[in-house]
Amino acid sequence: MKKRNLVLLVYILIISTQLSSQKVQFSQFYAAPLVLSPSYTGMIDGSRIVMNYRDQWPSIPGTFTTYAFSYDQYFSRIKSGMGLSVVRDQAGTGNLNLTDISLLYSYDITVSRHWHVRPGIAFKYGQRGIEIAKLIFGDQLELDGNHSTSSNEYITTLNKTGYIDVDASALAYSSKYWAGFTVSHLMRPNQSLINIDSRVPMKWTVFGGYRLPIKGNSRRSHEITESVTFSMLYQYQDKHDQLDIGAYWKKQPFTLGLWFRGLPVAGIQQGYEAIDAVIVLIGFQVYDLKFGYSYDYTLSGLLGNTGGSHEVSLMYEFNKNAKLKRKRRQVTIPCPDF
Repeated sequence: MKKRNLVLLVYILIISTQLSSQKVQFSQFYAAPLVLSPSYTGMIDGSRIVMNYRDQWPSIPGTFTTYAFSYDQYFSRIKSGMGLSVVRDQAGTGNLNLTDISLLYSYDITVSRHWHVRPGIAFKYGQRGIEIAKLIFGDQLELDGNHSTSSNEYITTLNKTGYIDVDASALAYSSKYWAGFTVSHLMRPNQSLINIDSRVPMKWTVFGGYRLPIKGNSRRSHEITESVTFSMLYQYQDKHDQLDIGAYWKKQPFTLGLWFRGLPVAGIQQGYEAIDAVIVLIGFQVYDLKFGYSYDYTLSGLLGNTGGSHEVSLMYEFNKNAKLKRKRRQVTIPCPDF
């Protein structure tokens, strides 16, 4: 019984650590706009469907996989964007999983001829769960036959829990520049699976960039046929932070991108390795359908053991109103989607 209690204690500690560290991560973050920020809801003059898939570290047993689906639309009469987002993330052999269903809203404010501001908000219902039957405990591997029951029979209550949460954001943009932030987990929900108080820390996300037109009409950003876009994404949560910085080269219908993820200076100062990965992206567009593929090449001490990360994104835009686009918005957000 003492051994069984020890195994249970270790398991609880592992689960508590995973609960605070499991986060949805996309290298193609601008190809998952509603996951990045509610302010991107209804960003185009029409409707949009986005699907994302990420397979992280496939060489490790119990790989980390993430799926996302979103639909959003702009309503010109009320200058608002509305959308729905569903995200599913699962990790490990025990299938520690997270499902978020979000209703999103944004409002477009014309500050001047060249600048717009978009506040946004997301109302979420989330569910955290694990499949106990897929876990193997130490007493299940013992060969002496002294145990008629195993540890997992004592923790069948560790199944799933639901919660409600809210994210808020703001975005400012012109035809060449954009900058914004998102504050996630404003309600700090309790995601514990063992009936203890385990609040999710608030998460801060800051993003922005600059697009340099090369060919096309620079006065109407949607007519630019070739450009280079520099952008960054910084995330901070519970004393842990991450920086993605890189650039895209886009020439219709192709896009190429190169990114670096890590905080080497901060890692040296704080005594830990903070060089994560180099990310290579290729994408192309066929009419209103956009496709993107990226690969994360691991640079940290895990090099050679993870298999990197693969990510695929699809985006389809429809119901576009060309007349509305000319009338309402000469300024379109310059950030890349692939």
